[in-house]
Amino acid sequence: MTSTTRDDPARLPMSFLNPRPAGSGSLRTDGTAGACARPLSGGLLNVPFWRGVGLVRPELSQEDESRAATALSSAGPRAAVCVPQLFEERVRASPGAVAVVDRDGCVTYAGLDAAANRLAGVLVERGVGAENVVAVNLPRGRGLVTAVLAVLKSGAAYLPLDPALPAERRRYQLEAAGAALLIGPEGCEGVEGVEVVEVVDLAAGEPAGRTARNPAVAVAPGDLAYVIFTSGSTGRPKPVAVTHGSLANHAVAVGAAFDLTAADRVLQFAGPGFDVFGEEVFPTLLAGARVVVAPDSVPSPAELEEHLCRERVTVANVPTPYWDQWVRDLDAEPREVPEALRLLVVGSDTGHTRTLAGWRGHTSVPVVNAYGLTETTITATLQAFTGEVMPEGETLPIGRPLAGARAYVLDADLEPVAAGTRGELYLGGAVLARGYLGQPGLTADRFVPDPFGETPGGRLYRTGDLAVLRADGALAFAGRADDQVKIRGQRVEPAEIGAALCTHPAVRQAHVRAVDDEADGKRLVAYVVAAEVESSQLRAHLAKSLPAAMVPASYVLLDELPLTANGKIDHRALPVPAAADATSGAPQAVALTGLEERIAAVWREVLRVGQVGLDDSFFEIGGHSLLLVQVQRKLSGALGRQVPGVALFAHPTVRRLAAHLRDGSGPAVGALGDERADERRSGYARLQQRRARQSAGGAR
Repeated sequence: MTSTTRDDPARLPMSFLNPRPAGSGSLRTDGTAGACARPLSGGLLNVPFWRGVGLVRPELSQEDESRAATALSSAGPRAAVCVPQLFEERVRASPGAVAVVDRDGCVTYAGLDAAANRLAGVLVERGVGAENVVAVNLPRGRGLVTAVLAVLKSGAAYLPLDPALPAERRRYQLEAAGAALLIGPEGCEGVEGVEVVEVVDLAAGEPAGRTARNPAVAVAPGDLAYVIFTSGSTGRPKPVAVTHGSLANHAVAVGAAFDLTAADRVLQFAGPGFDVFGEEVFPTLLAGARVVVAPDSVPSPAELEEHLCRERVTVANVPTPYWDQWVRDLDAEPREVPEALRLLVVGSDTGHTRTLAGWRGHTSVPVVNAYGLTETTITATLQAFTGEVMPEGETLPIGRPLAGARAYVLDADLEPVAAGTRGELYLGGAVLARGYLGQPGLTADRFVPDPFGETPGGRLYRTGDLAVLRADGALAFAGRADDQVKIRGQRVEPAEIGAALCTHPAVRQAHVRAVDDEADGKRLVAYVVAAEVESSQLRAHLAKSLPAAMVPASYVLLDELPLTANGKIDHRALPVPAAADATSGAPQAVALTGLEERIAAVWREVLRVGQVGLDDSFFEIGGHSLLLVQVQRKLSGALGRQVPGVALFAHPTVRRLAAHLRDGSGPAVGALGDERADERRSGYARLQQRRARQSAGGAR
């Protein structure tokens, strides 16, 4: 993506892929120098970009403004039917093609369809139908894909539950969504009172004896397709209700935007409870491509690359913070990116130009920056970057709307602002969710009447994100209009954490905010007015009801919260604790030696803490899955042996990890160290050769 000035951009064809400089690649290549297939269009060609984006230029007449506001509503591919019918069409076209592969095996389109139909039959027999909610409590894999398809085929809506959720939060989500059934293992804590459909092996044709034919269920675009929860400022997570029509339109538009074909192999990386799971699965299946499931735990970049190489993955979609860690890992150990990869999609957090520049230092694989919210069916805008020219500014633009979406930058009076002026971003069109399930007041507050649309009853979603229309026609993210933050790609409302803290009997008041962290992006700090209480007790209390990303790393005990003259929290008076303050418990007198000290030294460096005790959990002293990427690289280097990421998850204390490593797990020091060094030198040499070819005019 370039950000060069153009003479008259209003006459340029609309595509989220701007004209490329000579020598830059398209988003699909056949792997030979200079050869490329059709460019990525996203179905938005021949629409002037200022109309396509739905942003009104101040000099337009009122009549022109009206036309511009609705220009994108009919642009690009749109789904005429729902995902179950579109999937069944693909099954008829290529029944023997592999649909999903995970670490336990693979299943064809015909096999996946048959298994989903059998389970859908069970759900229908249990009385499930339109507007009912069925929870799915399964890990990533063929079983999860099968279960979700079965729920959609039954006419019901699925509620994805991450098996790692605290029991209390799982219990609340089931109750708030009104789940009628749950697909998953028996005996799971937090699912009491919900009928469980336990299936031994979904991908192997269970439940036995059921018909493999498509259920006789009519699924309508306006019916509920799924419910997924996001953090809520009222102290409780919000259930977002998405319809079949919005889901189908998203799947078709994304498939076209990413140029997916039956030859593609698409990584399934997102956890079960994230809506990006749907973006990785449904467009892939509708294109006849292969869903390739990543390992259960967050893999290190090196482990991910091995997986991408082994499965010949062509399209990967990862959180922006993970991409940033990946680039840092490539910088530390230069090597080639897997050759089959033709497109990397990043999103869920702000992307930075420095990360793109670092990526370009190792590969020419195009990057798409995806922006969207759960309320706008996963992704609403896209921006592609190809070639060597970097966009202006420190952050990556979020681009132009996906086909069927409309975007507006408006002021407080819902009037369009001039290009280059900051305003609040509003989204409309086929991407909108129905609203918040069972919460009409909150729905009316965030989903407002569309003053620009021609469709009766049309709405816009008030995102709370600030944006600017750049000179090149792309949207740029410019911060938040409220306190919501992103922590490792997850939406977090600090008020929800504060409310959870106040349920602790010792806490009188609490305030939570995010502070910038040079090494870790942002981290949460909790300010607490309480009686005698340890930070470890507060952390344990929150972990009972909140996901890991919402549990603050640091806790500051205050006599009172500082207030401004008008009674609001005085953020300038709140102390910012050093990262070292995140450690839990009292200092430990036991001196660490040998292997334990080498492990602790890496933890202290990565977490930037003053001390680490033998029994301090990595995840309770400020650590998280993305920081484990750095720990794995540094610890493997310090020990001269590969330390698998799964070992770091399974043994989160210094004592337990040291005991595990002493058991002889993992390859021997010398052989592996020499082998990895040879691989790095070879990869770096190939990287340098490719750069030389590119400088001479070649292409990937």
